[in-house]
Amino acid sequence: MKRTIAASVAILALIAVGCSTDATATDEYQALEQELSTTSAELEAATTQLEAATTQLDAVATERDALVAEDEKATARYEKAKANQDLLRSVVEDPTAFGTQEEVLDLIDAMATPDIVSGDLAFEIPSTGIWRTGWNNTLFNNTDAIIHTWRSWLSDDGSVGGSLWSWIGTARNGEPFSLEGLELSRYNDEGLYTEVIMLYPYENAEVRRRFHEGN
Repeated sequence: MKRTIAASVAILALIAVGCSTDATATDEYQALEQELSTTSAELEAATTQLEAATTQLDAVATERDALVAEDEKATARYEKAKANQDLLRSVVEDPTAFGTQEEVLDLIDAMATPDIVSGDLAFEIPSTGIWRTGWNNTLFNNTDAIIHTWRSWLSDDGSVGGSLWSWIGTARNGEPFSLEGLELSRYNDEGLYTEVIMLYPYENAEVRRRFHEGN
């Protein structure tokens, strides 16, 4: 009887140990499963952050490339516009140094777009189709006069510019005249003139009187 009781106790003990081992294994598995789930969530969060950071870097790189391209474009426009500005200044100060009347007008035409808006506010309303005619009248229309540019300027990106000048000569009645004015210009990406407007610091009627009658 004692042996039977002892054996029963031993069996129960083994069963208890086995149950305890199974319970511990289950707890450890659940802990590992929870840890894996947490790690997976952290990995997904880190991946999302990495993707967001990559997107931001791509956007920054795109913006940088655009700025570099725009800067290069502005630099090229400035150089081309400056070359045309300097050339036009030289031509109007001494047209005879650049060939015949037609050669000079062809050269001036080449500095502007075909649809350039131009005009002298005292003589003509700014319009298209009068660029060549305007310079022909200014430089060759039986007027003994010179244009001297005192100062010129050009924006850093070469899109807009201007000059301060004097138009000095003999009026149509033989009397001397002197007119001071301001030129405002716009340029396209190729540095060509797209708009040129002439302004004066006095009334348009006074400009016309000086041109025709002298000072």
